Amino acid sequence: MRLSAYIGLFFLLISSVYASNDPIPRAGARALSLGNAYVGVRGDYWSLYYNPASIATISGLGMGAYVEQRFLLEEFNYGSAGVVIPIFERQAIGVEASSFGFSAYRESKAAFSYGISFLNNFSIGAKLNYATLNIAEHGNTEAIYVDVGFNTALSDELSLGFAAYNVNQAQIETATGFMEDIPTVFSAGIAFTPNEKVMLVADLQKDIDHPVSFSGGIEYAFADVLQARVGVSNEPLTASGGFGVNHNGLNLDFAVSYQEQLGYTPHVSLSYTFGQQGE
Repeated sequence: MRLSAYIGLFFLLISSVYASNDPIPRAGARALSLGNAYVGVRGDYWSLYYNPASIATISGLGMGAYVEQRFLLEEFNYGSAGVVIPIFERQAIGVEASSFGFSAYRESKAAFSYGISFLNNFSIGAKLNYATLNIAEHGNTEAIYVDVGFNTALSDELSLGFAAYNVNQAQIETATGFMEDIPTVFSAGIAFTPNEKVMLVADLQKDIDHPVSFSGGIEYAFADVLQARVGVSNEPLTASGGFGVNHNGLNLDFAVSYQEQLGYTPHVSLSYTFGQQGE
């Protein structure tokens, strides 16, 4: 396929292919296998991408990397990596970087997060994002946008989270020279763990230019080191599933998602949290 056709395909599908400059988070095979419903989750490294408040609930220094090949197309490769660092009691910072695309079309993002907890069960946070877009023969454009969030543990079993992405309603210049809105999105989610084996998650999401969407999933632990997961989301309708293995803070997760119009996407992630014993 010629380069011009590749670029044309990107512009045709970009609204369906949640690229890295889209503020809607997309990282961690565990989260993707649960329908990408993760705003209410506490104490997990991958919350770095979904709710800046939740990084204050992580037990120790955490780091991770994630890759996916969207719809099994080499040109739609996406990868991210980051680290969460506790700095003071009940406070943490996070740094992340991600990249989507290929040599003729590349979206990249770097972000810095800060979270702080109060009273052991309530946390707030904010994230500063620096996004760039590089299109062959059109050069680079860039944008800065801000995310905010909070998370609270209503009980030992139930937590609630809220996140707002691109609250400053930033724009980025396209190849045609027009300024395009980066989506502004509000998301609320819950995570419910009725026992040590089961976790249920659900998110509601509202893009200011689109209807409300839903995502949710369930995780079941067959053993201390093995979990299975299934999830679903709409807008667009996507089914997902996967499994994870973990031991003493080391987590290896796999997932596959399926979108009827565009097909399958495999997801793989690896993370490690220091000082975390078992799951």
